[in-house]
Amino acid sequence: MENLQVTSLEKLKRVKQTQIVSLGKFEDGTELIAELKRPDMLAFITEGKIPNTLLQEAAEVFNGKTETVNKATIDGDVTALKQLGELLEFLCEETLVNPKYEEIKEIGLTLPLEMKTTILTYVQAGIDGLKSFRKEQERIEDNQSVGEI
Repeated sequence: MENLQVTSLEKLKRVKQTQIVSLGKFEDGTELIAELKRPDMLAFITEGKIPNTLLQEAAEVFNGKTETVNKATIDGDVTALKQLGELLEFLCEETLVNPKYEEIKEIGLTLPLEMKTTILTYVQAGIDGLKSFRKEQERIEDNQSVGEI
C-alpha cells in the first residue's frame, strides 16, 4: 500500500489559480491578453451572490450547458438576451483578475461579445475548452463565404 502524506499548507499556497488567456482582438487589432480565474459558480449560488433572476442561467453554466445562450441568440428572445447579458457581465466581473473588468469599464472600453463568450467558455471548460473554441473561431474566420456576405 502507498504511503500517502498530507499535502502541506505551504505547497497549497503555491497552487496556481489563475491563467493567462488571449480573449481576442478589438476592432483596431489590439489583442486583450488577461489573467483569468475560474469562479466557483456553486459557491456563488449558495452564497446568494447571483441574483435570483439569473440562477437558472448560472446553473446551466455550472453544468456546462448553453441553453440560455442558444435561446437568446437563435430565438432573439428579449428576456433571454437580457439575462444572458447580465450573466456575462457577472462572469466578466468574477473571472477577470488582471486587468479587472471594472478597470476596463473605467477607461471607457466595452468588451465585444466575442470576448465575453470566450470568458463564458473558459468558465465552463477551462483553458482546454478554449483550444477547441479557438479552432472553431479560426475556421469561421477563414471561411471565404462569410466574408462575401
